[in-house]
Amino acid sequence: MSESVECSTPEAPCLCYRNELTHESFVAAGETKYRVYDPKNDIAYELGQNEFLLVRLFDGARNVEDIQHQVRVTLRGNLSERRILAFGEKMLRLGLLARDGEQGGLHRDPATGITYGPLKRFLLVNLIKMDPQPLLDWLYPRFTWLCSPLIVGLMLMCTISCFVFLLSHWTLFYRDMLHTYTSGWSWLAWHYPVVLSSIAIHELGHALSCRHYRVRVTDFGIGVYLLLATGWVRPEQRRWSDLSAEQRANTILMGPLASFYYAAAGIVVWAMTPSSVVFHDLGVVMIVASFLSLIPTLLPCFNGDTYLAITEFYNQPRLRQRALLYCRKRLAGKADVDDNANLYWGVTLLTAAGWLLAWCGIVALIIRVL
Repeated sequence: MSESVECSTPEAPCLCYRNELTHESFVAAGETKYRVYDPKNDIAYELGQNEFLLVRLFDGARNVEDIQHQVRVTLRGNLSERRILAFGEKMLRLGLLARDGEQGGLHRDPATGITYGPLKRFLLVNLIKMDPQPLLDWLYPRFTWLCSPLIVGLMLMCTISCFVFLLSHWTLFYRDMLHTYTSGWSWLAWHYPVVLSSIAIHELGHALSCRHYRVRVTDFGIGVYLLLATGWVRPEQRRWSDLSAEQRANTILMGPLASFYYAAAGIVVWAMTPSSVVFHDLGVVMIVASFLSLIPTLLPCFNGDTYLAITEFYNQPRLRQRALLYCRKRLAGKADVDDNANLYWGVTLLTAAGWLLAWCGIVALIIRVL
């Protein structure tokens, strides 16, 4: 957090730009902008040049008149006291500014990665970690139709038809699945490429939806936590928070929907290839692996899509962090009963169950491979 600074006058906003933030400039549509990164919360914001220069003027010591003077000198403009105070409060809500003596930071957590426990930062191996915006800017104009309600509806109907076909031939599929996974280790040749590509398609669904709503994606990643694969997409904080609840819900939904498309493609591969062809096993693995990779993101005990939907429904950004902090203080007798106590205890218990399930899954997979 920013260093403690005494306000020079009663009129000082007492808002400080957080010292730990880092920034870099870039050019978009011929305009210079700044990407501000919060390492404490692993999240990025995007500001225009004048906004960035203005927010840096808040140091906890300058009063409104001082800031107005600096705006005239450095930005060649004039801002009223009301607009300066309103801007400061807006930056405070976003987490770029902090009040003197208080913690600053994230107010909404748009990350859709999976959390397996407190050791993730040490055990997670990043396979892909990139800024996907240039790729999205190239893809979206060519595949805009993928985001249209008509195409989404048609693809959903086709996907449902594939699942109906699978259920109607379940006995045959179950037999093929047992043969694929028990007759040898050839399935391993397909397993990780299929899992990683399934996760990539899942996260691409989130990313394309963000691009559809003109939200910049600052981070796209795929990694391996021991033997478990995971992925994430992080939209730019400020624009994401400006989306309506419906738009955020659509963006969250597009990830699992893309995974269901992937599983449906696996059903088509399995149904159209004879059992003697190697791609028949590929179809089986696509179906099984894509559903397995969906489980963590759909279970609320992990930091996936269902958990993110819950934070949106209750309007409780960073719900897990709030819950764990509350329960820890409550057990230590340092916190009063909160109106959201039941929610916090429930989230804490689900988180503990999620960590236990993840580690049990890792151990079981190691035993199976060995």
